[in-house]
Amino acid sequence: MYLSGAKAEAFVRKPDPTLAAALVFGPDRGLVRERMAAIARAVVGDATDPFRAVEIPAPALKADPARLNDEAAALAFGGGRRLVIVREAGDTAAALFAEFLRLAPKDGAFVLVEGGDLPKRSSLRAAFETSSRAASIACYGDDERSVRAF
Repeated sequence: MYLSGAKAEAFVRKPDPTLAAALVFGPDRGLVRERMAAIARAVVGDATDPFRAVEIPAPALKADPARLNDEAAALAFGGGRRLVIVREAGDTAAALFAEFLRLAPKDGAFVLVEGGDLPKRSSLRAAFETSSRAASIACYGDDERSVRAF
């Protein structure tokens, strides 16, 4: 599902626990990183805790596609939900994420994906936006309304 405006901001503060993944993308790289960090904090508290979170560059998934499912199925040491962060994802990873979202367990890790400036017809966006198990959040530059709100 695609989230924008107030729904996106609410999700960033408190991600839906029934979802398996979220894609954060757009041309505003600073806002992408900011929202990724906020979602990570909401899911696990400390995204640098190696027992609760792992970060994978998307090219590593191309070399080892099973790693996404393996990391998402791993249990967090000490309990709680685990976080899998995937950086630098693009359309080449779309099929992998579409398959993951189709089979993702309801009690598995939360997969947080950082995409670049993806076009509207992006296959990676489509994988997240058509799935009932995922959210997609765009990060565009500030407009007059967002500057006033800031």
